[in-house]
Amino acid sequence: MTAKRRVLLVSIVPPKNDCGVRIVLHRHLVERNPFELHVASNADFADDLLVHTPLRLPYLIHRLRKSRFGPRLAAWITDYENLVWPLAIPRALDEAIKDFKPDVILTLAETNLCHLAAKAAKKHGLPLAVMFLDWFPIMKSHYGHAWTQRLLSRRYRALYRQCDLAFCTSEGMQEVLGKHPNSHVIYPMPGRHRIPETIFPPKSSKFRIVYVGAAEHFYGRMLCSLIEKLEPLPDMEIIVVAPNADWPAEALQRAKANGIYLGFKPPEQAAAVLAGADALLVLMSFEREHELFMRTSFTTKFLDYTAFGKPIILWGPEYCTPVRVVRRDGGALVVDQPKAERVVDAARHLKQDCNLRQFAIAGARDLNNGIFNPEILQEIFVSRIEALVSSHHAPNKSLKT
Repeated sequence: MTAKRRVLLVSIVPPKNDCGVRIVLHRHLVERNPFELHVASNADFADDLLVHTPLRLPYLIHRLRKSRFGPRLAAWITDYENLVWPLAIPRALDEAIKDFKPDVILTLAETNLCHLAAKAAKKHGLPLAVMFLDWFPIMKSHYGHAWTQRLLSRRYRALYRQCDLAFCTSEGMQEVLGKHPNSHVIYPMPGRHRIPETIFPPKSSKFRIVYVGAAEHFYGRMLCSLIEKLEPLPDMEIIVVAPNADWPAEALQRAKANGIYLGFKPPEQAAAVLAGADALLVLMSFEREHELFMRTSFTTKFLDYTAFGKPIILWGPEYCTPVRVVRRDGGALVVDQPKAERVVDAARHLKQDCNLRQFAIAGARDLNNGIFNPEILQEIFVSRIEALVSSHHAPNKSLKT
């Protein structure tokens, strides 16, 4: 039996089967287990997170972040983490490489650890594979002062040019980053879903729209506007499964009391909610400040939804990549206007038109069996890493510097 390739993952988010980028890493690297894996991370991780080598800020900076002064100095500490910390490889990372002896370093493109990973790969003569899943330099929790965003984005682009293998989460990400000799589009990895027979909450007589995903910031604003339009209707309802909703207190309290907002649920429990839907909702922001993020990102839940055989409503601008994919390949009913009333109209059309529902269901299944097929996406991911390692070990290899 051939030994597995040894992959060192350097990531601010360790793999975990819950949500966001962590779940994508978990599905690629843990659930299917194609490699021998070692994880190095600076996350404040719980015991159930897969981390072998903790990477810590210098002691005094770490203590300052945890102190009562931490919130006031948060922007400066994040600037340090992004701009100063990556200048030297931590001893813990060097030792992990020497002990684990990886065949390849895999990292998530973001604002700090990825640059340590690049330096370590160069120092130790290892190939570097990078996953470009979100444009982290413009995400508020990942930069300190606003003036650093342009610098961080330039470094993000430079990492793309520097790496030996790039995985882009969408065609939009690949287009914005530009040409690369070894760049591949892999949509965010969907899960292996078991469709439960028992649904939750019990089915009502209303046409039910279900949303599973993030409910903060622009997502929260979109959801609140839609809930406001749906609540008075006697024949329609919406159910939201999401962590950390930052809605106005009165709206959040009412949504909880009325069974609209269910909070976070692990994948197997969320599946019971999805199974009871009449339509599933995907959100992409119309707000101009998020345009770059929408052009490059691709929501994991869209891929997850297609396994459930339900009509999908995609609410987002024409320029976002999910809409572009649907315009090309079908698979969802697109609402490309920001007003929540248009989503209600789309849901009503699905409710009243059996042929439209069947067409939408068939389109979602085609995506699930085609470009969103998890086995196809995994094969691309594993085969490209295998090829990179093989070429690195081949005689007369020519590696980029």
